[in-house]
Parts: sequence; structure tokens; C-alpha cells
Amino acid sequence: MLNNVRTQLMPYWLQFQEQLEANQRLRWMMWGIAYIFVFYFSLVLNDWRQEHNQTVAQLQRTSIKLDQLKHQTQWPERWTQEKEVGEKLHGKLWETQSESLAEADLQNYLRKLMNDHNAQNYRPRLAPTERVTIGGETLIKVAAEVTGAVATNQIDHFMKAMADNSKALEVERFSYSPQRSGQLNMQVAAYFLVVTPTAADAPAKDDQNAP
Repeated sequence: MLNNVRTQLMPYWLQFQEQLEANQRLRWMMWGIAYIFVFYFSLVLNDWRQEHNQTVAQLQRTSIKLDQLKHQTQWPERWTQEKEVGEKLHGKLWETQSESLAEADLQNYLRKLMNDHNAQNYRPRLAPTERVTIGGETLIKVAAEVTGAVATNQIDHFMKAMADNSKALEVERFSYSPQRSGQLNMQVAAYFLVVTPTAADAPAKDDQNAP
């Protein structure tokens, strides 16, 4: 079958050779086509070579990382340390069951703090309560602006009491002027973790029905 095809195509091939020899423009055209083909093939080959080199380099980097991980012996210790840090930070969060209870808790804390340090002209003002997401958990953020007057012999104890509080209190703004009778102005924020009340926290049914 191939011989028959070759026999049928041979006259066309001979005719093409005769035209190619007789027509210089046709020869230049064929050389141009050949050049374009070679140029295109070199571009494709270069792109393939670059992609191949990038793939090899990526595989080498991945292999190095995997080899480093294989010889890493501190992962259990690191995980334990990070877990302990996370639990400590989690323990510093305030806890509440609702936004209104969170606002009340912060106001009660600030009122006691000011009373314990003989503050005068205490005026709190709550900012709009927000819900924020930190570390994948949704927290209630309660912020309050506090103004008042704290004596100079009390301000150090006042600051230490806030720092030593078992629950984290973020001081967003603070100013104190001993020249103006100990005028204090600060804005603080507390982050509350929403917890679900347990059966032990709920009032007994008999207590609720008691007269």
C-alpha cells in the first residue's frame, strides 16, 4: 500500500522540485517557512526546558523540606508548649452568657477598681459592644471610657491592680495628669468568651416555684 502511495505522489514531488529549481521566490519562501518552523520549535523547547527546570527545583525544595521534617524530633515538645500557651491565653479571657451580662461585668469591675482606690468623680461610658473573631473563636468585645480623679499616691497601685487582674484588660488609651488633681482618662476593653450555662448553673426548679 505504501508503494502505491509513493508511486502516486512521485509525479507531484518531481513537479514540485522542478518548480523549486526554476522559481527563486518559491525557494526563498520555503526557506522562510523552514526558518519559522525552526524558530517556533526552539521557543517551544525553551519554554518546556524552563518549566521542567522549575518543576525540578520545586521537587528539590520539597524533598529538602521533607527530609528536614523527617529528622525533626521536637514536634511533640513544640506542640505541648504551644498548647500550654494557648490554654494560658484562653484562661485570661472573660466569660459571659450574653452581651448584657458582659457589659455589666466590666462596669462592676471598673466601679470596684475605682472605689478601691478612692477615685473621685467616676464616670464610665460604654462604647458599642462588638463581636470579633480571634483565633477562630467569636468573642464579645466590651469597651468603656473611664474618667475620674485618682490621687498621686494611689495611681501606682491602681495601675498594678489592673495589670494583676486574672482576666486580660486591654488599655486602648490612657492619660493621667497629677497637676490637675490626678485627672484620669482611659479607655479599656475586655474580651468575653461566650459560654453555655450548665445544669449546675441553672436555678433549681423548686427554687423557681418557691413563693
